[in-house]
Amino acid sequence: MNAMENRKSTTGKVIVLLAALALVAVTNACAQGTGSDLSGAQAGQGLPGSQNGNDSPGAQAGQGLPQTQVRYDLLNTAITISIYEETDDRVFDDVFNRIFGIEQAMSTTLAHSEISTIAAMAGKTPVLLSDETYAVVKAAYDISVESDGAFNLAIGPLVKLWGINTASPRVPGLTEIEIAQNMSDFGDVILSDTEKSVFLTREGMSIDLGAIAKGYAGDAAAEIIRDHGISSALLDLGGNIVTIGCKPDGTGWRIGLRNPIIGESGYIGVLTVQDKAIVTSGGYERNFVSGGRFYHHIFDGKTGYPSESGLLSVTIISDSSTEADKLSTVAFVLGLDAGMDYLLRFYEDVDAVFITEGFEIYVTPGIKDSFVITDDRFSLAG
Repeated sequence: MNAMENRKSTTGKVIVLLAALALVAVTNACAQGTGSDLSGAQAGQGLPGSQNGNDSPGAQAGQGLPQTQVRYDLLNTAITISIYEETDDRVFDDVFNRIFGIEQAMSTTLAHSEISTIAAMAGKTPVLLSDETYAVVKAAYDISVESDGAFNLAIGPLVKLWGINTASPRVPGLTEIEIAQNMSDFGDVILSDTEKSVFLTREGMSIDLGAIAKGYAGDAAAEIIRDHGISSALLDLGGNIVTIGCKPDGTGWRIGLRNPIIGESGYIGVLTVQDKAIVTSGGYERNFVSGGRFYHHIFDGKTGYPSESGLLSVTIISDSSTEADKLSTVAFVLGLDAGMDYLLRFYEDVDAVFITEGFEIYVTPGIKDSFVITDDRFSLAG
């Protein structure tokens, strides 16, 4: 789904020591303090999402849990569902089928998708959408307006021009960038709530839901799991993490935030949560070097270039995966001061972890007691 990425991704990944992953779900029993459990987490053995599908030792004790299934053919990423209660394959089938349907509708790379149809009809005619796709497009448009373009649902022409999500990325010329910028104006996206239609006013425009659709898929998958009566599960949609309830022992899920330094793996801190979604945006996943300069995939529509906000990554913790997905992009593009101010003013129930290029970590007040740094090269500021 163009990696389900508008300009981000996104997104932290469940760690299996694969270079592209950004968050790690640490599922051994949560300690009351720090101590030995953090050491166990650093070992990284038997984590959900690992290629061999092994369960974590703590979860196995006399239970045969979690039940885990992994798919690699959806959203252009690995999707891991781990359920910590007795269930059957119908739950997994329902979840994966639901995600498949979302991808079919919202992908930018599938020619028959609703989003691709909008681009094909740009400058010609409005496109009627399903209620679900329209709702996601509307949410993307609203956050584009609210954030003054830090999130930009019309960023498609710039994403295509740079090709950072392809095998042949390049630095375009100034004239090319100016043209693509002009074609990436979200003000030229016309929505009709009555008709549930979208019209792009100029041919060559396109919508990219990459910074919101994978988050939406996480919420949809979690809803299905809850509808099956399951109260303890962990979902990893290519690094967008959704936790359902607590672990079976009643403690919170321990989520590791990936080391955002290019070329390194592991995680730099552990966050304890329950019933939360966690999404990270960072430049370390898709990038390239040209002329000795580093370029990543999170674009600033106002410059036409990858964002230079002074941040290595931003992690958002929210009740909603959709919300976490879109806000991680907004905060990354805005930078530390403006991003933190934006969240504190408009999203007081959302928490965040900002990591700067100077290896300083800034966290919102709500998670100061539940986040622990595990890499001493990084320091907690403020």
